Amino acid sequence: MTGTDLPDDDNVVRYAKPTTVREDGSVDGSAFRLRPSDKGLSVNWLQYFQGLDKSQQLDMIRQSYRLTMRPNGRLAELNIGSTRHHVHARLKTLRFIHAPLAAEGEYQPDASHAEIRGLPPGDTPEAALIGDMIAECIQTIHPAITRQQT
Repeated sequence: MTGTDLPDDDNVVRYAKPTTVREDGSVDGSAFRLRPSDKGLSVNWLQYFQGLDKSQQLDMIRQSYRLTMRPNGRLAELNIGSTRHHVHARLKTLRFIHAPLAAEGEYQPDASHAEIRGLPPGDTPEAALIGDMIAECIQTIHPAITRQQT
């Protein structure tokens, strides 16, 4: 399924670094803005891990994540269809695509990796607006690190 659009009924999670997590634990829209060199925003596709419950899916994602997750970071869960529908009036190019990562150096393959594509450049007012709109679609916020991992 590499490069194909993910189903609207499915969900993805985005790691929100601590600087994007508010005091109340919510995630702000800056977690959904592109860095200048990025084509897409990295997310992980929960339903890639069919047959596992949500906590197991999240554990699989935590294990395969390639950057250091911080204890006060969060995993923000989005429903693909709801997010695309909510943003569509302002941005018709938004896509969630399967983009698995191959093994690289010390990292194992990450088959659940996906990207949000079609976002405006991250340093624009439009990017701030779209990031805020995506943040409004967060269904659940999960800990980035569980007690078992610390």
